[in-house]
Amino acid sequence: MPKITGPTVVEHRAAQHRALLDAAEKLINDSGGEVPTLTEVAEAMGLARSSVYLYVKSRKDLIVQLLLDVIPNWTGGITAAMDAVGDDPVARLKVYIDETFRLFIEGDHGPLMVAAQHVPESFMDPDVQEAHGALDPIVESLLREMGGDVAVASRALIDAAIQRGAELVKAGGAGEETIRETLHRMARGVVTDDG
Repeated sequence: MPKITGPTVVEHRAAQHRALLDAAEKLINDSGGEVPTLTEVAEAMGLARSSVYLYVKSRKDLIVQLLLDVIPNWTGGITAAMDAVGDDPVARLKVYIDETFRLFIEGDHGPLMVAAQHVPESFMDPDVQEAHGALDPIVESLLREMGGDVAVASRALIDAAIQRGAELVKAGGAGEETIRETLHRMARGVVTDDG
């Protein structure tokens, strides 16, 4: 029987599972978004490949677990930053844009999202959709308050512009502050009813 490293088998398995997710995330970050094989994850941990299957069933399952591990931190950070600026809807929208943009620029969002795009069915996992949608009621309520149904309908466009803006910055096509100001102007445009 393999030697356990924790006080109990349950704690050992929890520690191994955490180490597996950390190893996989490091491999993804180091490769710029390539999905590692389970063999590569096992090698990075110094485990037999068969041991990895105790924690993940497939590469898709690995990506789903990584998404479920990090999405609550992302959404929680954005929510906390929005709450910190108070009730001003314009300030809250700017913070939503800025924090989401930062996630894409700084890479703590990017490589995993690139990896997940290699396994697109991971986004369809019900738990991933639920976790990713945690901000939806907050942002949609904010947009509705600012500009009604048209503003709410613009949410997908705002999010797409944030992602594309981050891609432009990373590719050297535009400065971060220029894109940030453009995103702010665009968002103000969709929430202002100038008829």
